[in-house]
Amino acid sequence: MGSTTINDALDYLFIHNTGKQDIRDGKVPVIVRGEGDYVFDEGGNKYLDLMAGNTRPNAIGYGREEVAKAMYDQAVKLHYFTPGFFITTPAVQLAKKLASIYPGELKTTCFVCDGSEAVESAFKIARQYHYYANKQRRFKIVSRQMAYHGQTMGALSALGFLNPMRNVMAPLVPGHVFLIPPYCYRCPINLTYPACDLACADALDSLIQFEGPDLVAAFIAETVMQGVGALPPPAGYFDRIRQICDKYGVLLIIDEVIVGFGRTGKMFGCQHYNIKPDIMTMAKQLTAGYAPLGAAATTKKIADAIPAFLHLHTYGNHPVCCAAAMKTLEIIERENLVKNSAEMGKYFLEGLKSLQKHPIAGEARGIGLWCALEIVQDKKKKTPFPAKDAITFQLTLAGRDHGVIFRGMSNALEFAPPLTITRSEVEDGIKALDKALYDVEKKMGYK
Repeated sequence: MGSTTINDALDYLFIHNTGKQDIRDGKVPVIVRGEGDYVFDEGGNKYLDLMAGNTRPNAIGYGREEVAKAMYDQAVKLHYFTPGFFITTPAVQLAKKLASIYPGELKTTCFVCDGSEAVESAFKIARQYHYYANKQRRFKIVSRQMAYHGQTMGALSALGFLNPMRNVMAPLVPGHVFLIPPYCYRCPINLTYPACDLACADALDSLIQFEGPDLVAAFIAETVMQGVGALPPPAGYFDRIRQICDKYGVLLIIDEVIVGFGRTGKMFGCQHYNIKPDIMTMAKQLTAGYAPLGAAATTKKIADAIPAFLHLHTYGNHPVCCAAAMKTLEIIERENLVKNSAEMGKYFLEGLKSLQKHPIAGEARGIGLWCALEIVQDKKKKTPFPAKDAITFQLTLAGRDHGVIFRGMSNALEFAPPLTITRSEVEDGIKALDKALYDVEKKMGYK
């Protein structure tokens, strides 16, 4: 059935979001080592990592000794102290550094362990701000259909699509409502951009009116949506959203957990759209995955209105994790990785568009080094494959056979390599994907 490690994993370890039968069938490799933009499994197979650790945090590649040393030095000096009632220097230094690069008027930061906790913290900031402004009735959170904001109960309640996790964990936190998404490839209201005049954004106005303007605390939106695979918004979308939020006094939470710190070719994804968030969530590339850290930042106006932030996580403001983040940011800036993301992302997207010659390859889209390729049964009708075909999973397995790691998300394949990826590695990745598409098409009877 596989190695001792796989057998022991089945007996002793919960593997997140992974079917046990897939593990038994040998479809879940044991990754033992990373170097640069590559990882190696216990069988010695080498893979070009086109997913930056598969959940997209690894901005700077594998094996960065200077990050490990920064963590070691901090652990020796002070490995931990509580985030409440006392102050530690690394958290203050990191918060100050981030304030110097934040978009808009963001200034004050709360550090937690990951992106889901960052979203939970953002909801708490919004609710507490309204509470101290004598608007205690504001409790509802608006998110979008097809949105992804994490897996803790509050974040999961803002999840905009049905999946086993949402269904099994129901009932979820009350007060969450959903807006239609800006999914132009398959418009939920059958309109065409730009003739639609951003009807999907204007729908927020009527939704807030229906839910009660004095009951809505915040609207949360990913800069680029994940639920259907790297979906950037159409031009003007967030301008309209900002106007509507301001009209009703609703706080705008921008979720940068995936795209923050260079993924889109700018330091923050919202800088492409001139968004000024009231609250912003971050994680993943903040430490490049070298240590667990998430963050929620807000403006001075909002922070000053909260006399004491009612929140406490044991590992918040963790000194070692903050040290890892400081060194990661130093590397991102020193090696111009945001610029590389923009340049290599453009090249990667060109490569994906060249694969639209395949009969099952639909829209290629993306921004910076976060791209997607829609997989369709019928290109003219944009018909997706039936769920039973598990088409994107078939393609990810075929990709591994050709030495690359990417993932499926809804009806799309998703790509988010380390920001260190080179031109030749992009070319290798596109060639491998081309072969994987041919393999699956042949298996399914396409010519």
